[in-house]
Amino acid sequence: MLRSTVRIATLVVLVIAAPARAQQVTAVTHAVLIDGNGGEPVPDAVVVIRGSVIEVVGPARSVLVPRSANVIDAHGRTLMPGLADMHVHLMGGWDGEHVDMLGYQRYLNSLLYAGVTTVLDMGNVLPYIQQLRHEIAAGRIPGPRIYLAGPVMDGPDPFWPPISYVVSSEAQLPSYVNQLKMARVDVVKAYVGLSERLLTGLVREASKDSLRVFAHSWSLGSADVIRTGIAAFAHVDSPPISDETVRLMRERGVASITTLAMLESFSQRRLDRLAFLSAPLVAQVTPPQFLAALRTFAAKAPTPAESTARARGLVRLQTAMRNVKQLVESEIVVAAGTDAPYPGVFLGEGVHRELELLVEAGLTPLQAISTATRNAALLMKDTTWGTIAVGKRADLLIINGDPAHHIADTRDIETVILRGQVLNRKELEFDPKSDPGFEVVGSI
Repeated sequence: MLRSTVRIATLVVLVIAAPARAQQVTAVTHAVLIDGNGGEPVPDAVVVIRGSVIEVVGPARSVLVPRSANVIDAHGRTLMPGLADMHVHLMGGWDGEHVDMLGYQRYLNSLLYAGVTTVLDMGNVLPYIQQLRHEIAAGRIPGPRIYLAGPVMDGPDPFWPPISYVVSSEAQLPSYVNQLKMARVDVVKAYVGLSERLLTGLVREASKDSLRVFAHSWSLGSADVIRTGIAAFAHVDSPPISDETVRLMRERGVASITTLAMLESFSQRRLDRLAFLSAPLVAQVTPPQFLAALRTFAAKAPTPAESTARARGLVRLQTAMRNVKQLVESEIVVAAGTDAPYPGVFLGEGVHRELELLVEAGLTPLQAISTATRNAALLMKDTTWGTIAVGKRADLLIINGDPAHHIADTRDIETVILRGQVLNRKELEFDPKSDPGFEVVGSI
């Protein structure tokens, strides 16, 4: 009996241990390492990945690469964390209004192609985005990790009806919050139609289920809104941020998402020069009919009212840039987000544009990169990703260039590693032969 028991125990140990022995080992060697923390790059670094987790990080002279490892020689290139876009809407399309939900794989592919390995969806149809998150996590469809807010919580006259819960009284809040809790949302999004009283009630109700509330933007009323107990702002916007607001944000740990690319879209500044539409991160993953529609949109002569709106958009962008710099200098957690899609703001490529705008705002390239890596994870209070360190999730990019000094080099992606697996970026490109040809229809 003892022999049988020992034999059974041994078999159990072998069965349990087998998956660990079978885990793939990958080593990226001789890279210039940007770890996402904002410090100076480390030359000649090695990162060893076992399965989906980083096992070793260190200088090449002191790291013993396992013989079984698949070795990627990154000499002359930069290794950095996968990027995060912390404000997207995964409903497809190109203009922020018309949707392409059936074409979801186009947009998941464009995100991965651009090295975006994590996103926060800040407003969507709840069952749809739930299923998308579930199927990606299960490995049945390729895509970045999705955090989600589900539908936005808005007032009696919602701005985006198809993706909103309409709140007209505090009595509705327990039911709505319970629905969001059951859906396992990561945050709750409060939109501009909520009064301060309803926002306060929402924060109180959500906190009972350990859910944090992200408020739409500064237009909700800066300091007073912070006092309601929100966790973050979903946008950095205008008017100029006050010293009192900065002080309250720092004291209460309130973060903010940037979305400068959205404001640039409102100004249409980027659409004055359309050469970026031919760049790989756009041209290789976008249906040609969408690019044609955007070119037509950009060529249209503005009405006087549209010209005025564009001018206001430019002022908002410039003000928001100053606000971002002030928040970063005040050591507020600022995370990169784009609010994609909008005209000229693509899912995937948009976060690279956001980093460029952050540098234009006065951040260093390394500070900008941290907003889309470490700070994004801090925003979600998740310590399992965001930087290159032992025990972190192995979402990594190999870059042909020096993004520590030239932020545009983040676009020159050679390799994307998602959960320890090297992706075939060629398979992520738009293929008109296999694409179903879905068109954008309807409107949110």
